[in-house]
Amino acid sequence: MQIKATQARRLELSFLIGSFVTDHLVRVHKEFEGDLAAALVMATIANRNMQRYYEDVAGRSPAGLDKLIESGSHLPHLRHCNAYSVSSATGIPRETVRRKVKWLAAKGWITVGSRGELTIAAGIGQTFAEFDAETVSRFLETAQRSLDVVARADGAAAKG
Repeated sequence: MQIKATQARRLELSFLIGSFVTDHLVRVHKEFEGDLAAALVMATIANRNMQRYYEDVAGRSPAGLDKLIESGSHLPHLRHCNAYSVSSATGIPRETVRRKVKWLAAKGWITVGSRGELTIAAGIGQTFAEFDAETVSRFLETAQRSLDVVARADGAAAKG
């Protein structure tokens, strides 16, 4: 991808990406009953739990993350976090994180260990399967439209 092409169409690309992000945030807002902070807390917990496993194992595996999770091979590698680390990562005050954790745990979306360890709930992928599939579809559509914009800019630059 040419840097000049992306710079030449910066506003158009920003519009496309901004439209995707705005639409996504509206969908997340609805899914989390208007609580974007709870969504951010849950996403932070999930990413923290899976980050090392994905980077060290799943991201390089021909089987892919979905199959590895299905087999349960990720479980011994989960990296727990706590309210303090979620607060530090997000900038959300620790007491607010604790309230969001209680709400998420009550919904069955995360688990809280005896020492406050936070883990994304087993099977959460099924809970959000439809939402995730729609997000991927919309993301790929936006990515393709963005690549088309860059290709047109490259073509115009080659002619000009």
